[in-house]
Amino acid sequence: MHLQELTIKNFRSLKELKMGFSPGVNLIVGPNAVGKTTVLEAIRLAKAVLAPRTADETTHVLLSLGAVSQQLPQMFNFRAIAKDDSQPVEITCGYKLSDADISLLPRIYNELCRAMVAAQQGIRDDRGGLALVQFLSSPVGKASLAQAGKFVDEHLPRVVSTRTCNLSLVIDLAHGMSGQDYFSQTLFAVVESRLSPFKTTFSYFPADRALPQGEIAIQLGTPDAHQQLQSHNATPAAKYQRLKNTIFAAMVESTESKERLAQIFETIFGTLLVGREIKDFGINKHGQASILVRDTSTGEVFDIDAMSSGEKGLILTFLVIARSLEDGGLILLDEPELHLNPAVCKLLLPFLLDNYLVPKQIQAIICSHSSEIFSTAMRRDDCTAYHLRQGGVVSEVRKRDQPEVAQALRLLGTSEVEEMLYEAVIFVEGQDDVDLLEEAFPEMLSRLKFRDLSGRAEVEKHIARLQEAEQAGQKESLTYFLFDRDDRATRLHPTALVKIKQWNRYCMENYLLEPELIFDLVRNEGYATKNFPSSIGDAKALFQEIAKAQLLTRVIRETYESYGYPDLSMRMKEIVGRTLHDAAASQFDRIDAVQQKVASLDRVQWTAEFVEKCRRLLQEREQDWLDSWIKKCSGKQFFQDLYARCGIVIAPLKFKRQLLKECKFSGAEGWKLLESEFKALIK
Repeated sequence: MHLQELTIKNFRSLKELKMGFSPGVNLIVGPNAVGKTTVLEAIRLAKAVLAPRTADETTHVLLSLGAVSQQLPQMFNFRAIAKDDSQPVEITCGYKLSDADISLLPRIYNELCRAMVAAQQGIRDDRGGLALVQFLSSPVGKASLAQAGKFVDEHLPRVVSTRTCNLSLVIDLAHGMSGQDYFSQTLFAVVESRLSPFKTTFSYFPADRALPQGEIAIQLGTPDAHQQLQSHNATPAAKYQRLKNTIFAAMVESTESKERLAQIFETIFGTLLVGREIKDFGINKHGQASILVRDTSTGEVFDIDAMSSGEKGLILTFLVIARSLEDGGLILLDEPELHLNPAVCKLLLPFLLDNYLVPKQIQAIICSHSSEIFSTAMRRDDCTAYHLRQGGVVSEVRKRDQPEVAQALRLLGTSEVEEMLYEAVIFVEGQDDVDLLEEAFPEMLSRLKFRDLSGRAEVEKHIARLQEAEQAGQKESLTYFLFDRDDRATRLHPTALVKIKQWNRYCMENYLLEPELIFDLVRNEGYATKNFPSSIGDAKALFQEIAKAQLLTRVIRETYESYGYPDLSMRMKEIVGRTLHDAAASQFDRIDAVQQKVASLDRVQWTAEFVEKCRRLLQEREQDWLDSWIKKCSGKQFFQDLYARCGIVIAPLKFKRQLLKECKFSGAEGWKLLESEFKALIK
């Protein structure tokens, strides 16, 4: 049976979610803490409560969710699973029956009837068929069996015609736990109970891959069978404690099983973990269970325990899927990329599909943060990707080309993949801004991606393209652009998915211009090698002097621009597509215009006039500049000039990070403004 539809209400972080699934791989991507793992836990919980494989499967799953405790299992903590404890938790999993499932139904008719009688009488089905003998031998038992037969006859045609089996769970404080489709629950449980303990149609692979260290006890036979049953769903993390146990069990099970195990290792080592092979297994001279692996390139032999966590996790995952998953089954796989490098992640999904999922018709629901896995899924027809966002908003990621979005993001140095793996991507001006924002707001790193950009004019063109794509319904994720104010306000305006903001100060470094803190940091750490004042008063005067040099530069530039002289630089639009003669003529026209304007100028007179204009403008602005230089000067240029004047020896970025920490710790005005403006942007 494959999961076709899922509805979740009020479960953990999800208020409401509804989504469908395809028969192959279903990949769920999205930022941290939006509920990806919660989706898997909801599927797992409904199965554990309504169709448990073992008697304590429900208890183990509730323990893992924090709904009950080991010490007081009779006490139910509803708040651990409910987003709103005044409302019920509702989970409905709609499973689609395959042709093989439908053909099985007539053969399990009697088992269905007996399972219903056992459930009605509170007789644990895991005690075996003999548990019902005495009851079914009695007149009451025979009547109950006949009544169960009528119930099966009534509901079996519905399941056959709709080919669906619903596990619908409701949990609330008033009525406890209840299922909404008794027949489907029983059918699901009976289908799985017919399998041996080493086979399953449902297996959960959690992200917590705690691998055992050192020697472990190897159990075979009945104890191992019980552990295997538990590891499918009740205690799924136990899979990773059973790596050696699983290998030893396969080795001694039968010659065919041993050969099959060799094939599995050959496939894994031949594609993913290239250059390794299983050499031998047994008991070493220290009396410990040992599985030896050989490096085919060097000939080195070592115990499997010496392999990395990522390698052992891969081996165990694929070993379990190959040996345990029944054809047509379902696996829930959380963050398969853990402990793996990007090169292996790129091969992971194709390997899983081509070697196990497609041949065995196994459905997979995978949650991942890996851009390599996501990119691979988008290139495969047997994969469907879903983007889960805050608030349970889920949408299928469309595979059709979206050139406007894709090209604009690529030119900005990011991609649609990165946009979906974070709540938002924030573009800022320069690498230092990225480092400083990560230092300022480390708690946001798991959900926000900072990116540096350059070339403001080009960036604004890409922003316009993204906003056009948003209007056309081609953009789904949120993107922020945080500009320096400089001396030019942007003409762009924010939209719902493309937010734009400029700092209220010249640039981000301006929020670090706290004279007392700069003075203390440089003096106390001995960073200056020359010309640094010994008193805070002299330091403030120095800082004003450094900043005032920028005012002079601006005054000179503005004065020259006021003359309105034409620009002689060559323009591409006057060259592209033109003949040599036309290009030359166009350029000469501009030279002639300049010549007409400057031909009558006198050097001495013009110089004196220019200097006088600069002096007047400087006098007009000087006091305002001295009062507001912290806001108006270029903070980036200030630190460069400070370094040159005082011979500061620490790396500039390291100095800014230390200064930011001091501003943050002391609650300086600049820090308060920076924090307020940034959080106003991403609210």
